[in-house]
Amino acid sequence: MLVGNCTFRELDQRWVAIENKRMVKKLAKKLKHKEWIPPLFGYFYIDREEGLSLRVMGNVEKDGYNKLYLSDYFRENEIVVSVEVIEKFNVEFIDSDVVNKINGTKEIEEDLAFNYESELNLLKTREIEEIDPFRNETFPDDVQVLLESNDDDPDELLWARIEGIMKKDVLICHLLTESYYNEQYKEDTMVGVRYFEESKDEEECLKIVGLIKRKEKSD
Repeated sequence: MLVGNCTFRELDQRWVAIENKRMVKKLAKKLKHKEWIPPLFGYFYIDREEGLSLRVMGNVEKDGYNKLYLSDYFRENEIVVSVEVIEKFNVEFIDSDVVNKINGTKEIEEDLAFNYESELNLLKTREIEEIDPFRNETFPDDVQVLLESNDDDPDELLWARIEGIMKKDVLICHLLTESYYNEQYKEDTMVGVRYFEESKDEEECLKIVGLIKRKEKSD
């Protein structure tokens, strides 16, 4: 399966193998490592700051009792590559029953589980396919949103990162870019965003519907 043809949902939290020798060699060179031997195993996950990424896990090895395990080197050294780097790579998905037989896979999944912790139902927002046209391909939680002007200034398209979802399908986001015209909408400002279907009056869009007060963290 070509990585670039997969949706983030198809890749997220999946174990894969890169079997093409040329691709494995290219990746090792890109990451300035010694030449690796295919098949090269890895685990896709969504990093909140770095986006959809592949944790490279090297080769699956076999001990004297024919038990499978991940290389100690790759377990102890975090080698991560952005999905952008390998979008033209072919990968093979590893069935869960095979993954479960490899010692060390569970520990890697647990080590990366913090990326999926959220008090605001962030994971639920990744299921909303209607907003996919507005997502960044590498950072699926980053979306392009419309800020409508209330005066003679033009409307603006800004980038925001989804933090979660409220009732009535309002997405909780913080702005990654700021408004040129409206001083209320600065970078890192919390905003509510809603999806609007195409109608006679407007195109399909994600629209800012108001400001959200940032919740203060308790000591």
